[in-house]
Amino acid sequence: MRERKTGRVMLRIALAIMALTMALSLWFGYNVFSIWRYSSSHCKAHVGAILIMGAAEYNGVPSKVLTARADSAAKLYQMGVARYVVSLGGSRKGDVYSEAEVARAELVREKVPSADAFASSYGQDTYQSIAGVLPLLRSLDVSKVVVVSDGFHLYRSVHIAQDLGLWACGYADEDSPIRGWLSFKYMLREALAVTGAQVIGYKEESILRHGQD
Repeated sequence: MRERKTGRVMLRIALAIMALTMALSLWFGYNVFSIWRYSSSHCKAHVGAILIMGAAEYNGVPSKVLTARADSAAKLYQMGVARYVVSLGGSRKGDVYSEAEVARAELVREKVPSADAFASSYGQDTYQSIAGVLPLLRSLDVSKVVVVSDGFHLYRSVHIAQDLGLWACGYADEDSPIRGWLSFKYMLREALAVTGAQVIGYKEESILRHGQD
């Protein structure tokens, strides 16, 4: 009798674990699908500012990823999508320049007037970068933005901007070197980050990764 009772308990535990695993898998899969679906977004709504998400730079030389993002933002500016363009991204230990500074220099090379191009050299991740640019946006009287980044990164970036009180939509840069299978691998990583943030919040996830600012 005791063995039967123990067996039923173990079966219930196993079924509960299976149900939880399936639910988590479906949740994660839905986030992968949402990120993939949003990765082709090309929002051209008229807004106050275009935000360029940061990417690697090498002693003042932008990576191909950062160049593609800045060039896409410059094209949007020239189309009249926004009055201002703001590049985001801090610097790492030992860096001479920030990602934002390098992207801004690329914008000026692409004929964006220096008076309309700003650099927000703050943050070590997406949440910190967007949170860090809010005072500048308020000073420019901007509450609506188009976020420019690689397609796989747009879903999370736009949702963070919205969570922080901005009206935001996304524009996937068209010349990114991150394509195909590599892009899908990044989507899986993004889905993990999004799923975690849906549990604890984007700010809390950033604190877990980098500590309290």
